[in-house]
Amino acid sequence: MNAARHSLSSAELTSLREPLPLARLLRAYLMEAKVETLAALRTVSFAPPFVILPPAIYFLFGVVIFGSGAADADPAVADWLFASFAAMGAMMPGIFGGTILATEREGRLTMLKRALPQPPGASIIAKMLTAMLISAIAVILVAIVALIAQKITLSPVQVGIVCTMLIAGSIPFTAIGLLIGACTSTSASIAWSNLVFLPMLWLSGLFIPLPAFLKSWVVIWPAFHLNQLALGAAGVAKFTFIPPAMAFAVLAGVTVLFGGLAMRRLARVG
Repeated sequence: MNAARHSLSSAELTSLREPLPLARLLRAYLMEAKVETLAALRTVSFAPPFVILPPAIYFLFGVVIFGSGAADADPAVADWLFASFAAMGAMMPGIFGGTILATEREGRLTMLKRALPQPPGASIIAKMLTAMLISAIAVILVAIVALIAQKITLSPVQVGIVCTMLIAGSIPFTAIGLLIGACTSTSASIAWSNLVFLPMLWLSGLFIPLPAFLKSWVVIWPAFHLNQLALGAAGVAKFTFIPPAMAFAVLAGVTVLFGGLAMRRLARVG
């Protein structure tokens, strides 16, 4: 009888170790992404600023201030400003999303999630999908402002290509944010996110012409490659300085490097 119980127990354990069906596995990932997204949207200090700031700042600088000056003299400048401000909207949720991970680590929530029967990497994938969704809202709002203001020369199809590339290009910046959140405390993660985001924003040449000695260094910033990928894919030749394929390769490398380091850190330390 003991042997029967032992064999039954072994059979149960074997069934428990079987992988989940694909439908249940996808549902588990989607449920985690839904919870993560709702939590981010309900956090007043996180999602609303990243959604509102990019279109508001673009309207002020890209339409009101510069839209009636340099953009009128050279219409391609308006396209460059649109892509730059939209790129800013794509980057912010990912980089600053590391603060949420840092908060979860301090509250031991990541340890609790590791003990739960959820698919491996579900929390990381959910954070990436959340950052992409918030980035998509910000980028689309910038595009709506640009189309309503009628300052850009891009066709609706080109605007759609730019938006698609920028939304997909938010993934490398989410990987950077995850590494920051995996290595720092909540208060320190905010400082480190700003320390990464602000220099990259200005030194990548997205908004202002850089001095000659800084122009050759723009290639070290992922923001430059994101902008080049979007402009190159949309066919804006005047402000495309490197092949889109090269920009894509750099962004893919950033995703693998920083995402891998973040997952390794979380696996070892939590």
